Amino acid sequence: MEATAIDYRVTDQEIWEQELADFVPERMLDAHIHFFWNSNLANIPAGFVHEDHNLATLNDWARVLYPGRQLQYLILGTPSGHPVVERHVESVRQEITGIPGIRHNRLVTPGCQLDDIERDLQNPQFIGLKPYRTFSVTGDIAECRIHEFLPHEQMELANQHGWWVTMHLSRFDGCADRHNLDDLEEYTTRRYPNIRWLLAHCARSFTYWPIRQAINRLRDMPNIYYDTSAVTDVRPYVTLLTQEDPQRIFWGSDGVGAAFFHGHYAALGRAWQHYDADQGGLQFPHCDGRPILSVYEQLMSLKFAAETAQLSRDQIEGIFWRNATTAFGIPEDEGAANL
Repeated sequence: MEATAIDYRVTDQEIWEQELADFVPERMLDAHIHFFWNSNLANIPAGFVHEDHNLATLNDWARVLYPGRQLQYLILGTPSGHPVVERHVESVRQEITGIPGIRHNRLVTPGCQLDDIERDLQNPQFIGLKPYRTFSVTGDIAECRIHEFLPHEQMELANQHGWWVTMHLSRFDGCADRHNLDDLEEYTTRRYPNIRWLLAHCARSFTYWPIRQAINRLRDMPNIYYDTSAVTDVRPYVTLLTQEDPQRIFWGSDGVGAAFFHGHYAALGRAWQHYDADQGGLQFPHCDGRPILSVYEQLMSLKFAAETAQLSRDQIEGIFWRNATTAFGIPEDEGAANL
């Protein structure tokens, strides 16, 4: 499917120039971003519309969003449209081979064979796994536990090799859920101590409450890290930056589709909802009602939280790239993926 033009508006440029250009470092590693190909779907579901996103797509967006910045990526397997896993994995492999500054967490489902996973992870650019609650063996994607979409045998393999797992937690309370906290504590301290867990979306805290409830336990667990992807509420960032080790926090966007739209993730008490301002029908007779890109909303919140936490410039650089490159073992001189 042919990609549509990048929707970058005057208001976006104003926000970048006035608020973000002096905050975002010259070097960045996006630790949560996706490729997608319609050709990898066994069947295209009725009403399913999704543009292809490859490395050229990501770099085209990067050129507009972050002018002059050098980008590296952790590409995550995607569940969109329920792709044929083997096709998706092979497409990623072909797309990133020989490109500097790219690492990949492989898409896994409970049905994946261990031999296939282990074979694919022999590729030095493949560093971990990306499971999804949408593949839960329970069929309940809202209230499943980690082992119900990342089976113990896959965790055992990841533990054996010291792989990364990017984890989008399930259950209504996200990281504040008792089962999630108990499971993560068991896995990190006893059962699978060599897995390195990258908890997506500030440990799935799109609003203030989950991370505020969970932080006292999470910060005492080894091998726990966080990506900032898609979170636009400033409050989870304030909690993380003031009560966690900033070196355990990696910047991530969740581009393309979940971050490069005009709107944000609206916090409604303890609830939250994706809000696309171009489709919401809101009227703004009392103010300048021009929305900005969600990824800029995210960066603005991160900036304000960094100011509140009084982070140093070195700590900010760490969140944007150094923490991740160090943890992933990417040499400083490896180069960028968008040059």
